Amino acid sequence: GRSASVGAVVRAFEGEGEVVDCEGGASATPCPVLPACRLRGALRQAQEAFYASLDPLTVSDMVTTPTGPLLLTLGPPPPRI
Repeated sequence: GRSASVGAVVRAFEGEGEVVDCEGGASATPCPVLPACRLRGALRQAQEAFYASLDPLTVSDMVTTPTGPLLLTLGPPPPRI
């Protein structure tokens, strides 16, 4: 409902994936630095810090005044020519 945290909603949409796919995914090869990489853990911490910063916000916060009325004025982007 409206009391859901924005952090939880973003986590649900984004899934458990990492910021960078170090494993290479289905079609790519894994990063050659992977066994000794220190960046992967730092990126994981940064991603969680980002989600944690969204946790105090609720969906209700995002749709109440003054944001809600402004959201209603937004439409789809104009077509590209």
